Amino acid sequence: MAIAIFASLSIAAYQVVNQVQRSNAVSLSQVDRLKALQRALVFMDNDFRQIAQRHFRTNGSDPSSEYIMYQDYLLDSDGKGVMFTHYGFFNPMQQFPRGEVTKVGYRVKNKVLQRVWWRYPDTPAGDKGEVTPLLTGVDAFSLRFYNGSEWSDEWEEANKLPKAIEVDLTLQDFGKLKRIYLVASNDNDSSSSSDSGGNNDT
Repeated sequence: MAIAIFASLSIAAYQVVNQVQRSNAVSLSQVDRLKALQRALVFMDNDFRQIAQRHFRTNGSDPSSEYIMYQDYLLDSDGKGVMFTHYGFFNPMQQFPRGEVTKVGYRVKNKVLQRVWWRYPDTPAGDKGEVTPLLTGVDAFSLRFYNGSEWSDEWEEANKLPKAIEVDLTLQDFGKLKRIYLVASNDNDSSSSSDSGGNNDT
């Protein structure tokens, strides 16, 4: 009888310990996922807040007709890709082998959001840029553009930046996330970002 009671208590204790261990593993996984999401948003915040009014060359081609290039399969993306130049690198007296304006792009490949960065805005043929994987489990990546009166899914205006850009990410675990950035330009007075409704906000 005592052996049966001891065995029952041992099984119950094992189940409790096992559940605690599984819960801890899930919590650690969620923490890592949130850290990866926050890191990706930091990169996007820095890039989209500082879009430059500058045309650029890619693969030795003619200068782009727009300041923001947003197309299907751009940068070999599985869906939409975006590319633009941005400020942000201080280079006093041109001491370092880079300019103060660089080029950056975003794409999704195999469910991974990737950032592609070039040291200079005008790049020769064969320069594929430096690729940084930012976030896994991305089902969709898209942009919308605000011209001051309405939102549009495309931006094809030459020599002009939108007033604001909306970045939408659809993640397998968190659903749809949305970021809205005010764009600084000669026509816009300030630059900032805000979060607005989706299935989830960050």
